[in-house]
Amino acid sequence: MITLNNGARLAAVMLVLALMLSSCTDNSRRQEIDQRRAALKHKQDSTLEASQRELAIVDSTLQAVNAEYERMKIEVEQHKKELRATAEELTALTKLRVRRDSLQTQWDVLGAKIKYIRVKKQEQP
Repeated sequence: MITLNNGARLAAVMLVLALMLSSCTDNSRRQEIDQRRAALKHKQDSTLEASQRELAIVDSTLQAVNAEYERMKIEVEQHKKELRATAEELTALTKLRVRRDSLQTQWDVLGAKIKYIRVKKQEQP
């Protein structure tokens, strides 16, 4: 029979525990990975859906503001030719152009976000 001193017994017990834990953690790590993949898929789906809804709202608002801007631009240009354009008209036209440009930037960013999410969803295993 082999006798072990206290240090050797402790080392043997530690080794057995380490082996037991490593076999258990491989399974739990796999479960964690699968849970994270499922959570990522859910997050991508919900973000994609929300972005598409927001894009639809921004798109309709952008079309309305762009039409109003074009209408006002023609009117202000006509007043400029007649030398009767007011500061208020010019300021209103500038503010409308800034709003239009802001909406266009939002539209571009949302479109890029949707495209990025779709690409990332296709890359998943």
